[in-house]
Amino acid sequence: MTSTDPIRRNGLYRVLAEHLERGDTTAVALTTAALERIDAAAELNAVVAVNNEEALAQAEHSDALRAAGAAMGPLAGLPALVKDNTNVHGMRTTHGSLIYAQAPPADHDDTVVTQLRNAGAIIIGKTNLSEFAMEAIADNLVFGATHNPWRTGISPGGSSGGSAAALSAGLAAVATGTDGGGSSRIPAALCGLLGMKPTSGVLGNRYAQLPVELSSNGPMATTTADLRVLAEIMLTAQPGDPSCVQGPPTSWADPVDTVIAVPRIAGSNPLPAAIESAFTAAALAFGESIGRPVTFRDDALLDESADETWATIYSPEDAFTVGWDVIESNRELLDSRVLPWIDQGMRTTMEQYLRARRDRLGHVLILDEILGTSNIVLSPTVTTAAYPVAGHPGDLMPIDSFNTAALNLTGHPALSAPAGFVDGIPFGLQVIGPRGSDLWLIDLAARFEAQNPWPLVAEGYEVFVP
Repeated sequence: MTSTDPIRRNGLYRVLAEHLERGDTTAVALTTAALERIDAAAELNAVVAVNNEEALAQAEHSDALRAAGAAMGPLAGLPALVKDNTNVHGMRTTHGSLIYAQAPPADHDDTVVTQLRNAGAIIIGKTNLSEFAMEAIADNLVFGATHNPWRTGISPGGSSGGSAAALSAGLAAVATGTDGGGSSRIPAALCGLLGMKPTSGVLGNRYAQLPVELSSNGPMATTTADLRVLAEIMLTAQPGDPSCVQGPPTSWADPVDTVIAVPRIAGSNPLPAAIESAFTAAALAFGESIGRPVTFRDDALLDESADETWATIYSPEDAFTVGWDVIESNRELLDSRVLPWIDQGMRTTMEQYLRARRDRLGHVLILDEILGTSNIVLSPTVTTAAYPVAGHPGDLMPIDSFNTAALNLTGHPALSAPAGFVDGIPFGLQVIGPRGSDLWLIDLAARFEAQNPWPLVAEGYEVFVP
């Protein structure tokens, strides 16, 4: 079996690129292997649609360009999967909803797909999610539930759970996620991957979904080297996105000053004992890896109102994006697990919404002052034990099950890194930095990874190498 050491040093993408450059493999071979792996792992239900013929045609074109001596992008010839709330030209976008189960093929690529294609990736299929990406699971009435590769019956998290499960099982080299309240970080944590919510305003989307300043694409990867490649591809401004600054974040010059570890970003409920134990060990290991002491706090950075403010802004914008008329005329088709969220959004008054948008500013200021220009905050990404594939029956997943949504509210970058296990399921350590410090956080995570390497795939699966 191929050694994982080169992947640790250089990342999966660079290792695969070297195989392609030497002629050890081809884009067609990698695409074929990905399609075979997806078929062999059908029990995971991570991938809900494939475009075999189109993918193989893309791969043949990639091989022809390489043979002709063309300049190749950093993802050239690598098979990629796209979350099924993101448009891929010629493929149906169902959003995991019966309302769109028979939607016509998309007539355009969304921004992240264009970015992947420009980098040379081969788009091979779509991954599962919760309906309209509204829950922290990957289960819906169209395709059913995705299972965590680490344990059947356990959720990979969500809403980008299909992509996370696919990466954790080695089904493809690249898989996309989105993050409006933790939808990339949560499944990354539960599947043993890196997942990132960028600083609000550094990752633009020409076809931005509302609310544009709280949600964005969220890169996920197996190694920090790969996450850095994705960040450099994706963290760019886009025409038509009013939330976006002009230009990607720059490398951060300041060394780490203070490392603060907190059980919760918002709220006051105590952590379960197993989560607290894993967090303490992970935070100390992170501090040691970057050569800084860790200051533990018992209290949260923000009070419960931060999560409530996020929900008051996000739920009506989510409902508006689906369409109030669409909701009212198709209510019987909607998943009962997302109806409470949709109903909350439709009940929210204009006064409540506008007040929440103003209250947001106070939470941003608190974190800006805590983080300054050189401090970082550590927290558990997921603050509860792993949960079943269907989530909590009959209700929304409790917002305090995660330490993620408040950071979508404030706009600060947050990265979840694999940091051990709780009852055999991966545990994620969340690393938070000043706004604009996205690449700095990846650099810090790379130092942590070097001293605390994590499994590149779930037990029983193989790394995606020839």
